[in-house]
Amino acid sequence: MSTSDQTVPLDPVEDESNPSNHRIRSDDKVPTSQKAAFSVGVGFENFAIQLPTNTLFMPFFNIGLGINPGLLGVILMVFRIWDAITDPIVGNLSDNARTRWGRRRPFIVVGSILAALVFPAIWFAPSPEAHGLTPTLVYLVIIGLTYFVCTSLWSMPYYGLQLEMTPNYDERTRVAAWYTAVGKIASVGMGWVMAIVTGPWFVDAVTGKPDIVRGVQVFSFCLAPLILVFGIIPGLFVKERYYAKETSRQQKVPFLTSLKESLTCKPLWWLILISFCHVFGIYSIGTVRQYVNIYFINNGNLANASVIEGWNYTTMFVTGLLSIPFWAWVAEKTDKRVALALILVVAMIGHLLNLFCLRPDMPYLQLVPQAFYSGASGAIWLILPSMKADVADEDELKTGCRREGSLNAFYSWFIKFALTCSMGVGGLVLNLTGFDVHLDTQPETVLLRMKACYIAIPIIMWTIGLAMIWFYPLDRKRMNEVRAELERRRGEI
Repeated sequence: MSTSDQTVPLDPVEDESNPSNHRIRSDDKVPTSQKAAFSVGVGFENFAIQLPTNTLFMPFFNIGLGINPGLLGVILMVFRIWDAITDPIVGNLSDNARTRWGRRRPFIVVGSILAALVFPAIWFAPSPEAHGLTPTLVYLVIIGLTYFVCTSLWSMPYYGLQLEMTPNYDERTRVAAWYTAVGKIASVGMGWVMAIVTGPWFVDAVTGKPDIVRGVQVFSFCLAPLILVFGIIPGLFVKERYYAKETSRQQKVPFLTSLKESLTCKPLWWLILISFCHVFGIYSIGTVRQYVNIYFINNGNLANASVIEGWNYTTMFVTGLLSIPFWAWVAEKTDKRVALALILVVAMIGHLLNLFCLRPDMPYLQLVPQAFYSGASGAIWLILPSMKADVADEDELKTGCRREGSLNAFYSWFIKFALTCSMGVGGLVLNLTGFDVHLDTQPETVLLRMKACYIAIPIIMWTIGLAMIWFYPLDRKRMNEVRAELERRRGEI
């Protein structure tokens, strides 16, 4: 079926008028082995990208090396701006690649190898106390820019690959469910890293306090092999569904043309705005959340706070994993837009429980809102990647090309912009609260400001994101129409 005049009717079980029976055709299903191999890549995302920037960076360079958090926030912003430059370039390169192994897989393999090699070097910046602040900052910026080129080489083709694994509306959610579930498992190990690097193995012999600098430096050599394994498996074992039948013969799209086409893709813009609000709401208070746990809950005891942080991640794993089948069921029985709105509402309710459960006299009470919140918030990444794949179909209908790499890179550009803003805001908010790293005990007013910022900022951003969902146009009915038209044009794939 390849001629443009052939009509491919909608499968009756996929008809949007029958929402209670959305069965998936056998040829649309992604084999379990493929889902598993692709999902392993989330370990690379967690350990190579999320862990260094969201968990280790501030404590290592601020608490460990004494660098001002506002300055560190600016450096993180520089890294994200650099990401925003390299991501569209790599996305377009992978769209236009034509190799015997496909468009995405060679980039994934090379990117994972390079990232694993460079990762440990991040944590061996010269000490500002011994060499002065300038050499430390210059080293950090150079090695950081190099490292994030490596992660872009991996991440843009990887997420582009996800968008072309199946043409089915609901099977895309199931692929994302696998990805999300494996991500929850990987997050458990990620959550205990701080407890390990501040544990009894790395105590300063003179002060008796945790030596986070030495802990991170030593442990980085344990993380590098994990980054390599998690990153390389999708590149070796996941097939590219569209490559043999369509994209290998597709005309290459120049970078500026592809950029213009992405700029005019209206459904992508609504998805970007929704995702921006969600991401900014989470990551703008990531640093503040760490410091609330260290200083408000644990009175500056880094080791105790790190153990509680480990239990926080464990709670996120359990509740998040258990919630995935439920939210996938909701998405299949209703619509992705409805499911996403419900997820945000439940996440907001869970986060507001921190008003009552952040108590120094009961440090583990914070696990209650964490369980409530993470079960919903984590499921957002079950829905958003599936919606990106729908956007790729709408884009193919408009442009005639499969541009998953470029679309994902354009989307990623704004997510990186959200991360850039949130990193800068995180350090700025910490400074505005009056936090002083040289004080073992912070004033009560500073601690209360930290708590207020931690609770308020996500609620504001998620409320805006909830309103944006109303305008997203690609519901189940529209996607059935898009698929039928695409298959009339170029046949089934």
